[in-house]
Amino acid sequence: MQNVSTRSRLALLVIVSALPALGLSIYNGLERRAQAEISAREDLKKSAALAAKHQEETVEGARQLLFALAGTAESLRKDPKKCQEFFTKLAESSGGLYRSIGIHGADGYLICGTVSSNGRPGAKDRRYFRLTADAGKFAVGDYEIDRVTGLRGIRFGYPVMNAERNAIGVVFAELDLDKLSEITARTPLPLDGRLTVFDRSGVILALHPHVVGRIGETVRIPKVIEAIQASGEQLFDADDTDGVRRLFAVQGVGINPDGGVPLHVLVSTPRQIILADADLALLQTTIGIVTATLLLALGAWYGAEIAVLRRVRALLGVTSRIRAGDLTARTGFPPSEEELSQLGNALDEMAQALQKRDADLKRALRELSEQVITDPLTGLNNRRYLWDFLGRDLLRARRAVLPVAAILFDIDHFKRFNDTWGHEAGDLVLKSAGEVIRQNVRGSDIACRYGGEEFIVILPEATRTVAIDRAERIRRGIEQMALTVSGQPLDRVTASFGIALYPTHADDAEALVRVADEALYLAKKGGRNRVQVYIAKPSLF
Repeated sequence: MQNVSTRSRLALLVIVSALPALGLSIYNGLERRAQAEISAREDLKKSAALAAKHQEETVEGARQLLFALAGTAESLRKDPKKCQEFFTKLAESSGGLYRSIGIHGADGYLICGTVSSNGRPGAKDRRYFRLTADAGKFAVGDYEIDRVTGLRGIRFGYPVMNAERNAIGVVFAELDLDKLSEITARTPLPLDGRLTVFDRSGVILALHPHVVGRIGETVRIPKVIEAIQASGEQLFDADDTDGVRRLFAVQGVGINPDGGVPLHVLVSTPRQIILADADLALLQTTIGIVTATLLLALGAWYGAEIAVLRRVRALLGVTSRIRAGDLTARTGFPPSEEELSQLGNALDEMAQALQKRDADLKRALRELSEQVITDPLTGLNNRRYLWDFLGRDLLRARRAVLPVAAILFDIDHFKRFNDTWGHEAGDLVLKSAGEVIRQNVRGSDIACRYGGEEFIVILPEATRTVAIDRAERIRRGIEQMALTVSGQPLDRVTASFGIALYPTHADDAEALVRVADEALYLAKKGGRNRVQVYIAKPSLF
């Protein structure tokens, strides 16, 4: 009876000693699960931002087209037949992107367009017409059905102005929703992801993957409707219409003259898919540890009491260290068929696996942190890091009464490199410029890609003279770059620089960057490939 009682206690002791390791494994599994959700949220936000960018490019293309047409509208409207032929050819040349293009008079009636003006269908009640005519600015309309063709689309409007800058008409272009779906399909999505484009009322304009019959429907998910009404960037969980719990990212596109957001993109993915790998790993780890613990407890049942107790103490010591976070703890038991030796070996393997998993997790978090603040093309810090750093550095400078300099610069005529030699040349110019910047900054300086072809360098404790010298070094380095693409030499690369000083020119981060941008504008206005220090405008008082 005594032997049975002792063995029971020993078996229970083995099980209890494994509980901290089991708890740590579950904790790590839950951490991995949480990290998977964080990564999925970031990826979903990036997908939504990319989708919004594609839609913004479409809206901007329409705005530029209508801006050009507004300048010729007065001559076109004099000859309706010639006007119709011109707009018809223009619509055809767009590859079907625009189904209808035309001009409305100030009364809202059609003057001419790709369709005949017979019957003169009015547009005065259409949102795009009202916003454009009232505000005298470009506007994006709602989902509508064309009163002439009966086809579905959305329209863009741009004012036609007379010499007194009064709106005397509206040029418009109607976007083909099938083409909008093609644009939407260019956005890569996560596994089982969905991308939807809505107007301001929640009417579906495009879907990817496409679902027959959904275009023109109004979204029925309450949280999505709330996100559209709130505008801006939204990230939330909700049940889809099919009952599947999904993670949604919503982002607005553009802004109308009345301040409203005309379009919204929504990207979603099932939560179950996001967490599937982490849940499986957690389940497998838990089952493995529980199984190993039960087997080892059975081995302890048959062990000798003295040997068992001695080794149990060793096991308890290791599990205590693991529980305290020391994943380097090992029993050091030699390989053996004996049950407690197997338990020790299994515990060592588990600790090693946990140690590796912990190292992998820390490395992944470190890499993720670097990705969040690093521009992938140039290897410099990105805009997000700039604002985090600059705010902290100005606070430190204010307390210590120290100067800070900001050098904002961009590549002159950068678009020409992309247009002439392709985006490979543009990327090469940016990467090479980034290397020049790294070679010419101090260890305490912060160099960032500000956006597009723009860069910014923050120089803590730098005077005007130091900032000018640093800018000139970078300018000369960029000017001396000899770049080739596919064996063809590129034109000489130059850059224009604007310098602003804290606290001389500005007393906060946004103002410092803004006045540096104004100095950059003066550098370009003064001939480019030069360094310009901000010149304060004289006060009127």
